[in-house]
Amino acid sequence: MPIEENFEFESDAYRNEVKNFSIARLKQQEKAMGRKCLTSGFATSFGVGSAWFSGGLSLLLAGYKSRSTYVAYKKREIIQAELRKRNQEVGHITGKDAAVSWSIGMIAALVGMEIGDFTADITNIEEMGKGLAPDANDSTGLLTDPGKAAEGMAGQVQQLAAHALGENAASVATQVAAADATAYHAGMIQAKIIEEHLGNEATEAALVALTSPPEEPKSGCSRTKAVEQGQLGWCNRCGKSIGAGHCYWHCCNCDHDNYDICLKCKTKDISCKNRNHTLTKLQVPT
Repeated sequence: MPIEENFEFESDAYRNEVKNFSIARLKQQEKAMGRKCLTSGFATSFGVGSAWFSGGLSLLLAGYKSRSTYVAYKKREIIQAELRKRNQEVGHITGKDAAVSWSIGMIAALVGMEIGDFTADITNIEEMGKGLAPDANDSTGLLTDPGKAAEGMAGQVQQLAAHALGENAASVATQVAAADATAYHAGMIQAKIIEEHLGNEATEAALVALTSPPEEPKSGCSRTKAVEQGQLGWCNRCGKSIGAGHCYWHCCNCDHDNYDICLKCKTKDISCKNRNHTLTKLQVPT
């Protein structure tokens, strides 16, 4: 789900939206939202558990994931109500759903930690940490000197930018007075935590999209006829054909309703010409 949707979600608007969904799409979204609830719940628990080591910052991130869990739960609830209105049986979260969701959560968490390890290796976070007072931890100084902590966050980002440009990241490290080093270091740690979360969020979103079942083409979409006839397509980004039985993502807005993205490009977070467009996951018939 887009970030803004977590904060702007309105039950009545979504309730009106799902009235136009086909039964197949309702069931697809029901399963997807069930998995989203589990995945976001895992991330929430992870954020709460790491609060002590992040100076409380991960609690804010956990709050965001908690909101994401709530929105997914409400969407699933609305979808199931619509299914009942159409005399359809509602689904249940299965062991497979739980396994997929928790696997996604674990992989996303590992990717986030790998990003954290990478940023620690190319910056002087660990070097500064060795010089801290024995009673200091990674969050000491955040509240006592927030200004210097903010400088630390900016300094960490500056070092990453220098590394990306092929420069010596350590050479751009600010010379910090011993009295300010604790707060500066804590700020660098907070920047690293945010970067870990962004990597976690991107990985989770990609894996949820890739593991969700394909939908049926929307009514009026040009792909409806093509899918029914078993026609093969090609990716508008890499130009390669999309074989029978393969999933792909279709945009009804780009190129006069004729824009597809293959699985390989999707895993690279490649989208259509406008990231505000909604992509539909479809499958070429076998």
